[in-house]
Amino acid sequence: MRSAPPPPVTPLSHHEILGLVEPFTRAGRGIDLPASDRAARRLLFKPLEHAATDSHPALQEVLQLDIPSPGGRNPAPPRLTRTLHLPGGLQAVLVAEGGTPAELLARVAAVPLQRQLLCGPGLLVAKTLAFEAKGAAAPDASAPLLMSQATAHVAHAGGLVLRYKQSPVKGISAEFELEAADGQPLALPDDLLAVLGWSWARLVKRQNGWTTRLRLQGEGFKRSRDGELKLERAVHHLAQTLAEPPARFHERQAAARWAAAGRRSIPLLGAILMIIGAWAFAKLEPDLPQESVFRMLIFHAPPIIMVALFCLNELPRVEIPPLPRRLRQAQWRST
Repeated sequence: MRSAPPPPVTPLSHHEILGLVEPFTRAGRGIDLPASDRAARRLLFKPLEHAATDSHPALQEVLQLDIPSPGGRNPAPPRLTRTLHLPGGLQAVLVAEGGTPAELLARVAAVPLQRQLLCGPGLLVAKTLAFEAKGAAAPDASAPLLMSQATAHVAHAGGLVLRYKQSPVKGISAEFELEAADGQPLALPDDLLAVLGWSWARLVKRQNGWTTRLRLQGEGFKRSRDGELKLERAVHHLAQTLAEPPARFHERQAAARWAAAGRRSIPLLGAILMIIGAWAFAKLEPDLPQESVFRMLIFHAPPIIMVALFCLNELPRVEIPPLPRRLRQAQWRST
């Protein structure tokens, strides 16, 4: 059975536009008619330039209002998007949905610009955020925001680009991609981020860079906030590490590197325990009564260990991890 064709999109009329932009005009945000698209029911407003401050670099702010066509079974709500154009081509995005244009503008305007980004010595992070609450809500500078992705630039060692993606589904790890800003090779240890703790996995080398995964806690806003905090920690860690000679990484993180190596050896230890369990069961099984708790524990140990291994942040690899050693290269750039 064929699905019904989507209803035709009715272009915005001049009368509709005048009513939609009225709260923006009162706030000093004039419409940019040449950049707007009446047929797509999309209105763009003239860019607003912001000078650099202690909390953000010089940037350009652009507002975009999308008004879906009325009618249909489940019409989409109006959406206002604030995009901050940052140095290096980064874009920090904030999305609000539901309510009138005046309510959308008030909600977005209440959120400080620096909430969408992170800047510091040698680093800049642009986030893509959306309000957790759908529909009309009171303006709130600290309203819960959900982060879906982010891009970071680290200026040291010739430049490193970090791309972060986060699923809203509980239990799905966030994904990191790292690559050199200019495409030149970098020599990074695979435990560069794993030293940050249990939530972090090793770097996996790809053709154009590296990938890794990050375990997040909670769900909804708590999960998103956990991702934001861990992302910020990772970017600060990368900026500090790449600003120093490679040898300093081992000097500062020796204990954490050994802990990361220990976590990587868990699958190997699990395999050894399963072999020992099978051997013990074969040796002791004839002498154990059927109702013995010890017999039950030995019998069920292998599947329990297998389930535990697959609960790790990455697929288990039975390997002997390399021992942490002092990095011998003089610089992060590989020759």
